[in-house]
Amino acid sequence: MFPWVVVFVTYLATTTDGFSFSPAALNRRRHPSFGPTYNLNEDKNLCILSATNTNRNNSLRVTRREIVDASLYGILANLLFAAPMSASALSAASSVEDNSAEPISASQRASMQKAIAYRTISLPIPEFDVNVPVSIWYPMDSGASDVPSSTTLQPAEIKYNYRISLRRIGQLLARWDFIPEFISKSFVLDPSISTMSTVRVVDGKNIPISTTSSTGTNVVFLAHGFLGSRSDLAYIAEDLAAQGFVCVASEYPESLEASYPRLEGLDRVVINRGLIPYVQNVVSQPILSYSAIGHSLGCGTVLQMGDDSWNRILMGSGKAPELPSSRSQESASSSSAPSSNYKTPIVGGRLLFISSVNDGPVTSWGGGIKIPQGYTVLQESQLDAIAASNGSVVAPRGFDRVALVFDREDAPNHISYLSENVNDAMLSFLSPLLPVTKALNIPVLDFDKYASSRDSVPTGNVLKPLISNFLLAAQPPK
Repeated sequence: MFPWVVVFVTYLATTTDGFSFSPAALNRRRHPSFGPTYNLNEDKNLCILSATNTNRNNSLRVTRREIVDASLYGILANLLFAAPMSASALSAASSVEDNSAEPISASQRASMQKAIAYRTISLPIPEFDVNVPVSIWYPMDSGASDVPSSTTLQPAEIKYNYRISLRRIGQLLARWDFIPEFISKSFVLDPSISTMSTVRVVDGKNIPISTTSSTGTNVVFLAHGFLGSRSDLAYIAEDLAAQGFVCVASEYPESLEASYPRLEGLDRVVINRGLIPYVQNVVSQPILSYSAIGHSLGCGTVLQMGDDSWNRILMGSGKAPELPSSRSQESASSSSAPSSNYKTPIVGGRLLFISSVNDGPVTSWGGGIKIPQGYTVLQESQLDAIAASNGSVVAPRGFDRVALVFDREDAPNHISYLSENVNDAMLSFLSPLLPVTKALNIPVLDFDKYASSRDSVPTGNVLKPLISNFLLAAQPPK
């Protein structure tokens, strides 16, 4: 890759008036006016922005192209100088493709009470000649996950492979096609389950997809948002898999991972058309329930999946779907698919709607938060009671439509719903782009807010019991 980096840096140097860079500048201290919020690689970014300003009487008046070039050079600096990453969030020790088995100690066996398995599959879409990556989390059979004998070799604990393509981000946010594909970065992320937990996430390549229930399978699909990834909602998938659900997350064409090309006609509906039958064929029968969880753009995806028997959870959206009227129910009786028009969605079935007054895309250009009649609206203060009552406050059988709106001053922003590891990876790599987005008024989906709030974990601590209780309440009585 290094020769291409040299070529691209040469391109920047020859096309930007006054551009210069000195490695010694990396040792400069942060200018007080740079601000306290964006502290990742800030010294590096400041010297890069200052470099664009040589021969301009130390004025900060730079052209838009210079800011773009400087921020792209900041990304290159991240690649070349290997900026440090959070040890708690990122690790290069192993990857999900590492299928080696290793013996565990007696103390490890004593502490290991439950394991969930994770695997990735490639879903073929023959008409487009592409393979779509899909992540699957599922409970292990009790015979495989409970305390093993001393001679048993256990599957390796896994890490999640994660990639950020700057080219894909530029294409989708600003319609830039000049960013080279090599300006990307791969990460290896720890599972969101704490290392102190008695639940382990292990490599499931050679472990059958099964459930701990002898009665059947409960399937949950997870749909990421615009510039999202399969790992965005991994913390929810892990939590649900530990409770017996099989969770499935596909990479859609708008993902920043860019594992396959974006092709005309290849959309989420096409992918789900192949994904749902695939899952139906590999899980234990019968399938007891279908659920779908979406974030942001994924909310529209969720509303186009399945029929009125599905459970749906929407996060990071401003418009809660309306309940079907008797007329709409009659008109929809000939089709099992809900309306695909998310501007005025009408969909049947159980639904949990989660939104926030601090969600920029929702409040700034999404038209605000709208909850139609027919929803049981929860207050955040009720959530402790929900947890204490094992879900009975959230979703007794009559409560099919539930809404929660975070309305405190420090309420979650648009990407607070995502896994902390994913957000940390984005911050570590993309922070040099923040000056560009500000200068060009490019929306960043609250990336700038999250750089200050860092509230994925507390948000997840609220969402996990709320979501699991809502889904468990839908299960048939035992």
